[in-house]
Amino acid sequence: MQFLQSDQLLDLLLRLRIISLQQRQFIEQQRSRQQQKLLRQAAKEGIADKNYPDLVDIIASLNLTVKSKKTGKEYAINEELMMRAVAKGKKIPFRRLDPLELDMKVATTTVSKSFASLQSVLPLKINNGMLEMAIYHPDCQPILADIEKTNQIKITPIIATRSDIRRIINEFFGFQKSIRAAENQFTSDNSSDALDIGNLERYINISGSQELTSSDQHIKKAVNHIFHYALDQRASDIHIEPKKDLSLVRFRIDGLLHTIYRLPKAVHSALVSRIKFLSRLDIAEKRRPQDGRIKIGARSGKDVEIRLSTIPVSFGEKVVMRMLDSDIIFRNIDGIGFSERDLKVYKGFMQSPHGIVLVTGPTGSGKSTTLYSTLKEIATPEKNVITVEDPVEMIHEEFNQIAVQPAIEVTFATILRNILRQDPDIIMIGEIRDKETAAHAVQAAMTGHLVFSTLHTNDAASSITRLRDLGLEPFLIASTLLGCMAQRLVKTICPNCKERFRVQSNELARLGFPVKAGKELILFRGKGCRECRGTGYKGRCGIFEVMPVSPDLKQIISTQMQSVDMKKIAIREGMTTLRQDAWQKVLRGITTWEEVLRVTAE
Repeated sequence: MQFLQSDQLLDLLLRLRIISLQQRQFIEQQRSRQQQKLLRQAAKEGIADKNYPDLVDIIASLNLTVKSKKTGKEYAINEELMMRAVAKGKKIPFRRLDPLELDMKVATTTVSKSFASLQSVLPLKINNGMLEMAIYHPDCQPILADIEKTNQIKITPIIATRSDIRRIINEFFGFQKSIRAAENQFTSDNSSDALDIGNLERYINISGSQELTSSDQHIKKAVNHIFHYALDQRASDIHIEPKKDLSLVRFRIDGLLHTIYRLPKAVHSALVSRIKFLSRLDIAEKRRPQDGRIKIGARSGKDVEIRLSTIPVSFGEKVVMRMLDSDIIFRNIDGIGFSERDLKVYKGFMQSPHGIVLVTGPTGSGKSTTLYSTLKEIATPEKNVITVEDPVEMIHEEFNQIAVQPAIEVTFATILRNILRQDPDIIMIGEIRDKETAAHAVQAAMTGHLVFSTLHTNDAASSITRLRDLGLEPFLIASTLLGCMAQRLVKTICPNCKERFRVQSNELARLGFPVKAGKELILFRGKGCRECRGTGYKGRCGIFEVMPVSPDLKQIISTQMQSVDMKKIAIREGMTTLRQDAWQKVLRGITTWEEVLRVTAE
């Protein structure tokens, strides 16, 4: 495996115009000196690799650049660029490794960790009877032949960067080692035939099995790995789900659930107990749902809040953890996706001295982000901001946050009965669920307070109908309600693989989009790449329907007019619907028409 140490690599990079002739001469002049420098750094950092540094490491450390002929931009000659060139020259596919696409069992059982680290190889998955193997050295055919012979399977080599291979080896093998050790400790030889089907029934071999505690070191490492891995993958939720024979770990990324790990059922109970211990829940209570929270220190140096919910299901306890990143929850109100008109109207709500502002939408539509961002913008030392939440999602020192605790009769209504004696300027109510809470919110608005809250309705106009259904008098709604806003989240197009395409407007017009039939439109979509895991989407943004309660609307609220008719009046006054706001984001290349149709379908 000498190719990456030889002048053949320089010949290939020169032939493919990754480096110039002058850069090659510079590399040859600096090669020996840079090698010694990297060796000293490796000794300080404890890197024990006999193949380090090779010529790829040396060139990457020289910070050279290459100019693209197509765009004129300069790009760093880094490890990935060189390994792509090597893959092209050797006619072997190149791939940026995505941990979500790897089979952990295949990766950790085909070869040992020491062998994988020494040879810079990593089994990925079995595809159509062939083992996909990530390799760093393009001339490692004898190594691959040995693996084929040992495992009795043909190998498809794929070139990857050594940094990708090392990172995944450390993550996968470390996690698998912890899980395997925990499983071995939990499952004795005599209990292998026992079947645990959780809350349905349980078959127990009374010859005994060893209980694994949540304080076991292997379980601690496994739980820490799951937390850090979720943050690395930008997951918004972690699901740990018990099945009949295994336990699934799934991450929600950009609104979609991905199965990350399939773990032995034997370790599920210990994982759940460890997580419940960290969130100060009752470990012994497995029959009732519980809620808690954890605060962890991320690798980036910032703290991340985790909101935790456990619930008993057929095969045990299911845990769902919401990852609450302050950078996402507390955002600049200008950057969450408002159009110019909607931003102006919503800021008018924020600057009002008193009244009620309602934010509506289903669970997971971004209501909390909107409200927290709103409070952060208007909270000043001169204002007393009090929130009533169930539960408190993200703690912020500028707010006085009160958690609802029904077990001791601390509810939205009971808190609101006493909250006005706390001299608030701004009140945020997590959700208006009943007549009593709604009445207290109206009372607070009528006595000179600005109140923000949420409702579960499909659009902005339906909020008024919902308040009437709760039992509020129409004249009270008309006199206190400043406005209502419905919102949803749509996936945004991946900027790394964004492309233009042409589409006939006939189909879009038939689906209800505001376009004239018979025209050709130029829209945007994501082709799918490694950055977005082939989906074409990366990240999400809000779409909004902001309805101010105008004088005309105030007059007709008391007439028992249906929400559909109120919506028509609001549109006539300038309101854009969710579908219209989303379509503007399609035209601006933020999202796709398919995503808009999925989110706004009625």
